[in-house]
Amino acid sequence: MPRAPIPSRKQAFADQVVEQMALFAPVQAKPMFGGHGVYRDGLMFALIADEQLYFKADDHTQAVFEREGLMPFTYESKGKTATLRYHHAPSEVFDDPERMAWWAHLAYECAVRNRPAARKAAKLGGQAAPKGAGSSSPGRGTASLQALPNLGPAFAGMLVQAGIRSESALRKAGAVTAFVRVRAAFPEAPLQLLWALEGALSGRASQDVSEADRTSLLMALEDVTRHQPGRPDR
Repeated sequence: MPRAPIPSRKQAFADQVVEQMALFAPVQAKPMFGGHGVYRDGLMFALIADEQLYFKADDHTQAVFEREGLMPFTYESKGKTATLRYHHAPSEVFDDPERMAWWAHLAYECAVRNRPAARKAAKLGGQAAPKGAGSSSPGRGTASLQALPNLGPAFAGMLVQAGIRSESALRKAGAVTAFVRVRAAFPEAPLQLLWALEGALSGRASQDVSEADRTSLLMALEDVTRHQPGRPDR
């Protein structure tokens, strides 16, 4: 019986990335120009080159990558260095599926915003509504939520689409209830959002939310969701 071909290192790394993004969503890695493009629902939101992962960025998210010191993807073309708006993935995403899901979601939302139809709507002075959004404009609420610690464009947009449109609404709901409402709209929302919400409401960075606080949050989350069949608590 002939042996199955052994995948190349490039293909093995691409397969690893696809597997590690499972918490975010089913994705595909398609070969392109010696590397791979990473797609969800036909939209490319990440690329793989030289066994390195890069996430798509735009004006809304550029500062997030810069704060983390994540450099853009560059390549040589006609004797000059060209730059694409894709940035290195943080090293911790390969050890933490929740962080991988957070960054993948950030990049995917960027891809959604930059679809041709969305760009055309923006040029006409409108704002393309994200998938699943209602008819009301989320711009003002998103901006106010983004001013809180930990809540960048992706998380703020998720809150607005879940019906939490202001800081006061978030404080009234609390971290756990807000997280449950987001999970109802976005089942792939990572637990990192729960830590981010707790930090936002207490003026802390999400990584400063202690292990004891996280345990308390998880217990409260389990209490809220145990009577709601079909809603994951992890």
